[in-house]
Amino acid sequence: MQKHLLLTISDDPSALFGARFVNSFFQNKDQIKFTLLYIIPQTAKHTEITPPREEEDNTCDLALEGAMSSLMSSGFMSEHVYCKVKKRMVSKAKDIIAEGNRGLYDAIVLGRRGISRLEELFNDSVSIQVLEANRKVPIWICRQPEADRRNVLVGVDGSEESMRAVDHAGFFLADEAQHTVTLLHIDQGESPPGTVFQEARKRLEEHAIADSRITEKAIESSNPAAAIAEEANAGAFSAVVVGYTGKGRRGLFTIGSVATKLAYDLTGSALWIV
Repeated sequence: MQKHLLLTISDDPSALFGARFVNSFFQNKDQIKFTLLYIIPQTAKHTEITPPREEEDNTCDLALEGAMSSLMSSGFMSEHVYCKVKKRMVSKAKDIIAEGNRGLYDAIVLGRRGISRLEELFNDSVSIQVLEANRKVPIWICRQPEADRRNVLVGVDGSEESMRAVDHAGFFLADEAQHTVTLLHIDQGESPPGTVFQEARKRLEEHAIADSRITEKAIESSNPAAAIAEEANAGAFSAVVVGYTGKGRRGLFTIGSVATKLAYDLTGSALWIV
C-alpha cells in the first residue's frame, strides 16, 4: 500500500535530516510518495498580498532542489515527489500542522529546522491546546538520524493511544521486512504487560507483520524517557514510536511528559509521535 509523507524543507539545504532518515529507512521506495513543503517566512517586504523577494525564491528553489536530489539519488521515484510552497500565515509550526491535516498525509516528517518549529508549539501553552485539539497526523522528528540503524522500538502502556502507535508502525513496516519491531513496556508497578503485548501483537499481525519479526521487552524504570532513549541507543533502533495521549490524559507515553523529553533529547533514532 502506498504511503504519502509530508516532508518539511528548511531554508538550509545542508540540514536535510528528514530526507536522510527516509532514504535509509525505506527499501521499497516505489511505495512512498512525498510532498515537499517549504514555508516562505513573512517579512516587512513580504506579506500575504505581495510576492516573495527574489532571494527567497532562490533559497526555496535551492532547498527543494537539494531535497529532491537526495530522494532521487536514494531511489525514490521522481513521479512520486511533489513540491508545495506556501506563504507563512500564522506560524511555521501551525502552518505545517494545518497542511498536514488538510492533506491527510500518513505522517509529517520534520528535520532539524522543523524541530525548532515544533518547539514553538511546546513553548506556547495556547499552541499546545491547538496541537492537542487539531493535529490529525503523526509527526516524525528526525534529529541527527544515523543511516546504519535498523528496526523500530514501540512504547506500549495499554492505552488506546499507544495501540494507535502500534498500528502506525505496522502500517509502515508491512512492506519493509528488513525491520523488526520491539514492543517496550516500562513497568512502574501498575499493570502486567502480558495483555498489553498480546493486543499489540494482534494489531501488528493485522498489518501482516510476521510473529518472527516481533520482540517483547519489559523493564522497570522510574524515568521512562531516559529508559526509552537508552534502549533506542543500545539497540541502535532506526525509529522510536510513541502514542499521543494529550494533556491531562492517562498513559505513560504522553506528549506532555515522556514524548516531549524524547523530542528534545533523542538523537540517532527518529521519533514518531502518533
